Amino acid sequence: MADKKKIIGLSALVLVAIVLMAWLAGLLHFGKIAPGLVQLTSAPPTGRILTVQETEIPRELEVLGTVISKSLAQVSSQVPGRVAKIWVEAGSRVKAGDALVSLSAAEFQARLNQARAQLKQAAADYHRFQFLLKEGAASPQEFGAMEARYKTAQALVSEAATLKGYTVVKASEAGVVAERKVAVGDLAQPGQTLVSLYNPDRLQIEGEVNDNYREQVKLGEVAHISVPAVNFTADLPLAEIFPISAAGSRTFKVRTTLLTNPALMPGMFARLSLPLGATRGILIPKDAVHTVGQLTMVKVLVDHTAQMRQVKLGRQVEEQVEVLAGLQVGDQIICPAENKARE
Repeated sequence: MADKKKIIGLSALVLVAIVLMAWLAGLLHFGKIAPGLVQLTSAPPTGRILTVQETEIPRELEVLGTVISKSLAQVSSQVPGRVAKIWVEAGSRVKAGDALVSLSAAEFQARLNQARAQLKQAAADYHRFQFLLKEGAASPQEFGAMEARYKTAQALVSEAATLKGYTVVKASEAGVVAERKVAVGDLAQPGQTLVSLYNPDRLQIEGEVNDNYREQVKLGEVAHISVPAVNFTADLPLAEIFPISAAGSRTFKVRTTLLTNPALMPGMFARLSLPLGATRGILIPKDAVHTVGQLTMVKVLVDHTAQMRQVKLGRQVEEQVEVLAGLQVGDQIICPAENKARE
């Protein structure tokens, strides 16, 4: 009886082992779908289908620039003196001949008074010698010496009056005060800048261009400029290209034609986009580009099926963008429908 139970147990164990091995081998499915290929169906792609073509793309070089004034004047003193009064502040508008700074004139007034006194005496002697010459009481030589003394006195008065006039420093032309560089009580010396003026109607944009592009930048070509601080943009021809380069930066300067805008001030940051001719490449509409995380993707039609493909983008040209890599001429891309894009 015991042997019979052992045989039944071993038989059951072998049967379980056989079933387990069959299941592991995949011979038993128990309601599972057999492996194989299943044809998936999807909705046809919607939107505009465009065929990628090569086109001419304008090349531009963007450089950093600055708003400058073509007539930035450094107004200085012509005589020494202590600053007695300042008539303007930064931002003041002045006309030609307006007073900017007055220097102490006491010393120059004293010189003028002395010269006038000498002229008065010399004039009296001159008229007296004129009478004596007519009467024969003075020789022509004596009268000539007196006449020379009289003219010298006149010149001294004119010189003293001119020097006294220099104590009032005036604007040489109309403009706006950019900066005053002295205060009341300062001692001004000849040649020292007291006030700087600029003409707001004679502004330019100046940029620095790498020497590698010197042969490609031409006078008269139109540059697109922008001043972000005041949201100002314009297209201006290049009026000046400097023939020398800066030794430290290996760059040369370019300047646009004159422009007038009350919002612009000398020293403001600007950008210049300089035309460098054209090259050939691929342009696609901006709305055809999808951003997935940090990747830029385009929907490409392959065998009537839309696939997402990563692309590398370049410059933006109006409502289009340059594709540097990821697309080839003849590829078909899918763009949003026009009515949907408008919404």
